[in-house]
Amino acid sequence: MRAIIVDDEQIMLRSFMRLSKGISNLNVIAQFENPEEALLFVQENAVELAFLDIKMPGMNGIELAVKIREICPSILIVFISAYDEYIRDSNLIGGDYYIVKPYKKETIEMMMQKMQILSKSLHKEIYIQMFGRFNVLKNGVPIALRGKAKEILALVATRCGKEISNEEIYSVIWEGREYSNVKMKVYYNALKRLKEILEAEGLSDLLLSTPRGQMLNTDIVECDYYAWKNHKVQEKDKFEGEFLSEYSWGEYILAEILSMG
Repeated sequence: MRAIIVDDEQIMLRSFMRLSKGISNLNVIAQFENPEEALLFVQENAVELAFLDIKMPGMNGIELAVKIREICPSILIVFISAYDEYIRDSNLIGGDYYIVKPYKKETIEMMMQKMQILSKSLHKEIYIQMFGRFNVLKNGVPIALRGKAKEILALVATRCGKEISNEEIYSVIWEGREYSNVKMKVYYNALKRLKEILEAEGLSDLLLSTPRGQMLNTDIVECDYYAWKNHKVQEKDKFEGEFLSEYSWGEYILAEILSMG
């Protein structure tokens, strides 16, 4: 896990770095004595875990945690302090763990075991990429989607969990073709292929069918476009000028994104 540590005592920083060396799945990518510098770093870099001293001049660790969570809501927060009197404050702002100084290597190892369990429960296995070309990844591996089946899922995903009718899906993807019950068969065949692919991947609950149309189960996914809409963008979600670039109908949403800066 990519982590930072913030402590205004240089000796404690060195002690933590020495004790945490070699601990499985812990990668301390930066250390800070100044909370403001740590805040700037989190704004520009992907961080999964933050170790924060509580008693610091200027901005204390509790205040820093609140600001960091505003930037990265899913980050795990571990408070480190020479006093146990701040545990209640830690719980009030949703701290994930509390270590009392002086700590031992065994303490950090035990804490990391719990952080790994928490991390797995917080991060969803399905990630949908709409900035650039459309991709669906399961645990970081792209799902083999192609053709109209893939395009149907992309269009449904743009509705952010709201229903889109079968007729509208057909009219957008098969643009220019006259609508009729007979011609809708090509759509239903593609929809069937999509559902078969998702079922084979163990993702049959990703696409929800309604009496009128289709909708995406947004409760089980992370998505760069959704993060952008909710102002919770992390490094992996950054918009770089393209949106569903393989589909011409994506240009309408791209125009909206660009107009909002």
